[in-house]
This record gives sequence, structure tokens and C-alpha cells, in this order.
Amino acid sequence: MALSRRTLLAGGLAAGAGLTSGCAGKPLDTLLTQAAHVPRTPATLVWWVPEIPSRKGPVVADLIIRAFERRHPNLRVRKSNALSATDANRAAVTTQLAGAAPTPDVYLGDTTWPAQFGANSLALPVQTLLPKDFWADYPAALRRVSEYHGAVYALPFYTDSSFLFYRKDLLAKHGLPVPRTWEELLRTARRIQRAGDAAYGFLWQASVSESLTCNVTEFLADAQAPVLDKAGGVALDGSGAERAFALMRELTETGVTPRTVTTYVEADSQDAFTGGRGVFLRNWSYAWGNAADRSASKVAGRVGVVPRPGFDGDGPRGVSCAGGWSNFVNPNSRQLGAAVAFARFCAGEEAQMILLKNAGVIPALEEVLTRPEARRVGDPTLTRAKELRLVARPVQTPYYPQVSKALYTQANAVTGGRATPAQAVRAARADIRTALEGRAL
Repeated sequence: MALSRRTLLAGGLAAGAGLTSGCAGKPLDTLLTQAAHVPRTPATLVWWVPEIPSRKGPVVADLIIRAFERRHPNLRVRKSNALSATDANRAAVTTQLAGAAPTPDVYLGDTTWPAQFGANSLALPVQTLLPKDFWADYPAALRRVSEYHGAVYALPFYTDSSFLFYRKDLLAKHGLPVPRTWEELLRTARRIQRAGDAAYGFLWQASVSESLTCNVTEFLADAQAPVLDKAGGVALDGSGAERAFALMRELTETGVTPRTVTTYVEADSQDAFTGGRGVFLRNWSYAWGNAADRSASKVAGRVGVVPRPGFDGDGPRGVSCAGGWSNFVNPNSRQLGAAVAFARFCAGEEAQMILLKNAGVIPALEEVLTRPEARRVGDPTLTRAKELRLVARPVQTPYYPQVSKALYTQANAVTGGRATPAQAVRAARADIRTALEGRAL
């Protein structure tokens, strides 16, 4: 079933298309039968994979490939180097898959992709190929983002979780505790800034991009304000949503966050923090390795990390956007059985331990995070990952890219002072409704 690039990038076909038909003229049942059997004859797979952050230097993908090939001597895996930027990577892989290309056989993709890719028959639904208790060992939020209309389109590989990084030395100098609420963080940051000990109080990501969607998802969850309802309709509204948008505005209005944050992606905020210019930083778990690197960070040895704060009151703390990367199987692959076997291997214990010991990411398999090896790594994001309250972005729609655009456009406007919180919420709600109707923003 070849799809045009224009159709796919516009948001896809009718929901559930991948559940009722196969690709390349084959019924879905035939594809699943092929996928259920690992070939005994020699076969070569192509794995579309971007560079996986490494903690010790070796190429992590190569370590995993070698481990898989030791388990399956007749199978070989060849890498196809994917792009590092998520949006560019999605555009590149969908262009290839929409033409019914048989390779890559397996591709590593963002956790936001399953609904869009599943609805367009660009990922094989694999739920019938998994044991019934498969998801028991993975975060519940990861299962939710991997499913669409009851079908599983992605197998977990590693997660990206966000934390609050902070300057231990500056808090100690001023006799201040690590803030547990946003209100406390604002007071703490301003005090340290007024003393001249840091230019910026809190660094985060508010560019017109997916980076901001992740941040605003977290702020909205802090305020217990959902974006979509359980039926997939727009839910963004009310005082909770305005409270989240008001915090983003207050951060820049008070100078705790620089106004240039409206152009920041992860690397920009991280560079400012490791350069010694910030007190607090919201970033993904991999930022710990960069902050602790004495060859590149001016604050190495003076950084602590904790789950994100929450609002004053009874709301949640430790919210983190459920980020990360999962493996998808190309339904047009000529090696479906081998492809599923490799994707399952990447989700399994051996590959997850390779990630734990060598990669600057959090393995998806929760059990490995409790092992002594996790403590020996010396990365606190590994040992504190189970404290997080993971929340999914509004990905339960094939129109997620447009919903994301609706969120980050209005969140950027309110952060930059071009809209009030109430105006931004109303505009985002209207734009999300337009997105869900499949209309261009």
C-alpha cells in the first residue's frame, strides 16, 4: 500500500487503516504469519538508527548489533545512519516508507510516531506477536504512546526523561534548599540572580518546535490540565491550562528566564547552563553526562539533579514528558520474521543492559534500573528515573504533528509576551480543533 508523501505528511489516512489491510498487496494476516517466524536461512536486515548517545565512547548501536548476531548467527544487521533531528528524521523515513520500500526493515523512531505511522500502514502492528505480559516490565506511559486504536506499532528501546538540574554550590552559598515547587524556584532564582551569582535563574526550551511541546506538556500536567480527552477530542481549557501558560509568561516577565528562551532548543539551554550562566535547567537525562564532563563543562562537580517541581498545592511533582525512541517494523520488509526478532531483542534484557552500561540514555526496561550496575554507572538520572511521573504528549491521533504545532505556536507567543495566558489557551484550543479535523494550521 504505497502512500504519497503529501498525504502522509498532511496527517495520514483514516484511523485504523493499518489494522484492516496489509502492504504491497498482502493481507495483514499473511504479514503477521511471516513475522512470527525467525528465518533459519541467512538474511540481512537494515536498521535505520541515529547515533545513540554514548557514555564511554563505543558506538552503542554496533554493540547491540554484535550481541544480536551472536544470538542469531545466520542473521546480519546493517546500519542505515538516520538523522539526529526528530522532525527531519521523520520526514526522511516517511518519504522512503511511503514508496513501499522494503528497507529499512527496522527503524528507530520517536515515541510520538505510532498513531501517525500506524494509521498510514507504515508500521507493522505487532501486538499479536508479543506475550500477554510483555508490557508489565515497561512504564505504563510508554505502552500508551506505543498504541493506536488498540494496536501496538512500536517496541520500546530507550526513554528520554526530563529532570531539574541545579547548581549545588549556589544553593549552598545562599543556604537554600532545592525547590519543590515552581513558586519556590522563582523566589530562589531571583535571590541568586540579585546577588550577582548567575545571569539566568531557570533555563528551558521554548523555541517554535517540538522541544516546546514537551515543555508545555509538562507544565500542563503540573496544573492537571489535559490537552486531549480520552476520546481524542480537545480538552485544553480552564484555569489549569491558564495557570500553566501564566507560569511560562512569568518566567520571562520576571527575568528568571531570558527572553531569548523563545529561540532555545535543548542544546542552547544546556550550553548556557554548563557555561555557568544558570542556576536551574530543565533538560533531558542525557544532559547529566554533559554537565558532569570536566573537559566541556564549567560547572562539573557542582551540579545536582532531581525530578521537576510542581505547583503549590496538591498537584503532582516529578512530572516528565514521556520521551524516547522505539523500534518500528516496516510492513514491506522482505525479512519480517528477522525484523521482529531484532526489534524484540532491542527491547529485551541483553540489549537493555548494553544501554545501561554504555549509553547516555535511560533503558526502557524498568527492572535493569534497579540493578547494582545502575548505581555503579554514577548517573543519578538512572537511579531516580522510577521517581518520575511520566506523561504522554497528545499523541493519540494521526494528526499529532499539527496538534504539536498548535501547542508550541501559542506557548511561544505567551512566553514571548505576544499573548496573554487566556488568549493563548483560547487560540491553542481553536488550533487543536482545526488540527484534529485534518485541516492545515
